[in-house]
Amino acid sequence: MITSGAFAEALKVLVPEYEKQSLNTVMISYGSSMGAASDSIPSRLARGEKFDVLILAVPALDGFIKSGAVQPGTRVDLVASVMGAVVKSGAPKPDISTMSGL
Repeated sequence: MITSGAFAEALKVLVPEYEKQSLNTVMISYGSSMGAASDSIPSRLARGEKFDVLILAVPALDGFIKSGAVQPGTRVDLVASVMGAVVKSGAPKPDISTMSGL
């Protein structure tokens, strides 16, 4: 299994529980979803490294599916993340309804 940073902490908790219940051993590797660093997921796939499970951001994963590095039809969304913003009390609320407003 390989994952980018966002899911790493959750795996540290989930994998030991899975291993206890399944009697399987999970080997976890870490790398960035994008980029050309030697340990990035794209670099490792380009070198022919094989993984049973990849956990990373949708845009990168979709690119790997299109390139044939990941089998089509196997994508499973594990989480949806949202972002928020705060405004100092008393300050006017900014218009973030459009890209130019943001």
